[in-house]
Amino acid sequence: MHTEEDFSRLVSDFSNCRPVLAALGDENRLHIMYQILTAATPTGLRIGDIERRSCLSRPAVSRHLKILKDAGVLKIRREGTRSFYYPDPDMNSFTTLISVLQRAVDFSKEHQR
Repeated sequence: MHTEEDFSRLVSDFSNCRPVLAALGDENRLHIMYQILTAATPTGLRIGDIERRSCLSRPAVSRHLKILKDAGVLKIRREGTRSFYYPDPDMNSFTTLISVLQRAVDFSKEHQR
């Protein structure tokens, strides 16, 4: 049985997941993620590559990439003046979000009994 403390921790953990939820809640950022995940190169994509694959301007792509990076969804690799964006190989932000969502499901099922 879940306690009030468990519920408070769940609320806090959801709050901590807010950046990744916000990052993935935007259609343009989902499109960017799709482009990066399905790219033929494992080394990542540059802003110009993503710009050509979308209907977004370079500044818009840059802003969306920053949000995804700050949320822990993407990593950046620099080679001189070039920056390559690629999915976080550890996927910690996704793993944390999945864990919180599973706990919310478990909590909900318990209260339906």
